[in-house]
Formats: sequence, C-alpha cells, structure tokens
Amino acid sequence: MKLILGLGNPGPRYVFTKHNVGFLVVDRYYEVNKSNLKKISKKIFEGYYNDDIMLIKPLTYMNLSGKIFYELKNKYVKPEDVIVIYDDVTLDIGKIRIRPNGSAGGHNGMKSIISVLQSTDFPRIRVGIGPKPEYMDLADYVLSEFSDEEYYKINKVIDNIIPAIDMIIEGKISDAMNKFNNKNLIGDEKI
Repeated sequence: MKLILGLGNPGPRYVFTKHNVGFLVVDRYYEVNKSNLKKISKKIFEGYYNDDIMLIKPLTYMNLSGKIFYELKNKYVKPEDVIVIYDDVTLDIGKIRIRPNGSAGGHNGMKSIISVLQSTDFPRIRVGIGPKPEYMDLADYVLSEFSDEEYYKINKVIDNIIPAIDMIIEGKISDAMNKFNNKNLIGDEKI
C-alpha cells in the first residue's frame, strides 16, 4: 500500500495558508479519485483509502507530523511506500521538486517524519510557495493565506501534481522528475 501524506495544520484557521498546500493536494487527489476511495478518520489523522493507497492529512499540527506513524508503522506502510507532499519557500509558486529521498531541508514537518521513521529514503514532492518577503518572519509567511492570484496559480500547480503522484505510485519516479521538476507548471503566466 502507498501512503500519500500531505502536510499541513488542522482547523479552519489554516485551510488556505501556504503551509497547508499538502492538505490541498490530498483533497484534490481525493476529488479526482473519489469514486474508489473511502473516508478514514482517526484521532491523529484523517483521509481516504482503498486497497492500494491511503491519502492522509495529519491532525497533529505540522511540527508533529511524524506522530501518525506511531499508529501506522508496520501496520500499513514501509518508509519507501510513503510519498510526502509539503510546501517549500525556496521554490517559486509554479514549480515543484520531486525527489526519491533526501534531508528535511529545514522543514519541521519533514524533520518530525524523518525522526519517527528513522529514514530519509522515501519520495517527496516539494511544492513552491515562493520566498518570504524580507520584512516577514518565516512562520508568519507560511501561516499566511494565499492571495487570490497565488491561490489561482497554486491550483494550476496542484492539477499537475496529481499525475506526478500517479507516476510515483506506478514506480516511475524518474519519469515524474524529468517531466515536472523545474518546469513552469502554470503555463504562460508569470511566476
């Protein structure tokens, strides 16, 4: 079974914030595939599943995202079957970066996951949310909502992430990297 884990923070306050782009991807993946997915809700996560995949949104807040694996570890998935989707301030809106493994890169949600799994060997999709303005604290920036223009663009990016996830599930991560990494995923619009 593949676990598609979108990172974010629970609750209405955070729904459209930049830090919640992983949740937005999980919700869109569900919308595209809902005919064959059932809802799952536990104390520390919610999402959707079938015999092949689980789409999960942790309810632990970003910095404790790895806690879900205490309940899931050895039950459903191995680290190499996890695909983590999360925000990245080093990438412009309109770009994603897919990697088969790697470090946390300073992302607290990823630090938590790596700490619990004791592994960095799992695929991830970093979704560009753009660099923070110089006058803003990083926490304030990632917890700020997308502007209308940014939200429009991020939705176009999410449309491209769905087939990227499918390629990774099919074992074609190199193909997904070649097709999507460092590409402008919002068309001719300025990034």
